[in-house]
Amino acid sequence: MAGQHHKRLAWVTAGGLSLAFVLAIGGIVMPPGETLWHLVAAPKEDGSWRFVTIDGVDVGAERYSIGIRWGEVVGYYDGCNSCGIGGDDERRGIYHARTCTLAACVERPHDRLFRRFLVRDLAMEPQGDRLILSVAGHRAVLVRQPQT
Repeated sequence: MAGQHHKRLAWVTAGGLSLAFVLAIGGIVMPPGETLWHLVAAPKEDGSWRFVTIDGVDVGAERYSIGIRWGEVVGYYDGCNSCGIGGDDERRGIYHARTCTLAACVERPHDRLFRRFLVRDLAMEPQGDRLILSVAGHRAVLVRQPQT
């Protein structure tokens, strides 16, 4: 009896193995914490951004920055401490939990203005290589942080 050959099954198997190979390589070279879906479908404003001005005042020397994922602030650096902002967990009564480093910091003149932009209802408007944030009568201009 001659061997049975199923050409369609061979093509489906080869296609599946090829897809698995591509996904495995993608998983190795993809940045930590990223998914293929996020890399393909994420909003333009997602990523790390550094503040340049707040209400027209140059704050570049303060080194304020934020991280945005799916259009929401998920972390920030206030020039002294780094913080991550977790998601809501209604079952445990946790809403917008923060985990921060605990360095003792001196309050600087623009810290209060910066903190106004750590809210959920931010208006985000990407403009080329800049991001414009607006909240309650305040406006900030940010530039994308370089990848390290």
